[in-house]
Amino acid sequence: MQLLFIQDIQRDINNWQTSITRKSYGIDWKTYLPSDISEAEVNNTKFLKGYLKKHFYQNGKISTFITWMNKSVDEEGIRNDLEILLDEKFPPNPISVYITTFHRAPYDIQQHFFYLIFREKDRERSITTIYHELMHFLFHIYYWEQCQALGLDEQQIHTVKESVTVLLNQILQKRGLPLDMGYPQHRVLREKFKHFWEMEPNLRLLIDKVSKFL
Repeated sequence: MQLLFIQDIQRDINNWQTSITRKSYGIDWKTYLPSDISEAEVNNTKFLKGYLKKHFYQNGKISTFITWMNKSVDEEGIRNDLEILLDEKFPPNPISVYITTFHRAPYDIQQHFFYLIFREKDRERSITTIYHELMHFLFHIYYWEQCQALGLDEQQIHTVKESVTVLLNQILQKRGLPLDMGYPQHRVLREKFKHFWEMEPNLRLLIDKVSKFL
């Protein structure tokens, strides 16, 4: 596994324009629009490109962020931590990490990429996000079919996928990184995952148990 941090303003534009039409995990993403840009202006590609260039790209903020990530992210350590936690191995292909200046950061397992939100401050939280997103990759590859076999529908499986990231916190605490907070609507299920994991740290057995609460 290799992480490739990539500056791509067109992908950033696409993410802005797609995100303001989406709702997920109880969040209406257009509520994250900054106060100095309207929904209509976001949909105006020429205007949005100029806005992003002015505020993030021409001043070097994105390139500086990528330089920090390349220096600060311990890819091997993250890979080892996650492979031990999930008891599975990452495929050898590289994973592209596209920097986005919007608050929503989608991913695509098949195309081997995820978005990472640009941060000027608290950049260590970006490393926590990388743990979170890469845990999703392993979940999709190795645990999605187990959830389907348990009779869970797609929405329920996504709920499980987002809730199990609470298990990252034992690792993040050891690494001195910000904790994974998850979405508010998953708070109860995350507590169940944490509780059962303390009794028996086996993710496959854990999913069997917790799926009954969905």
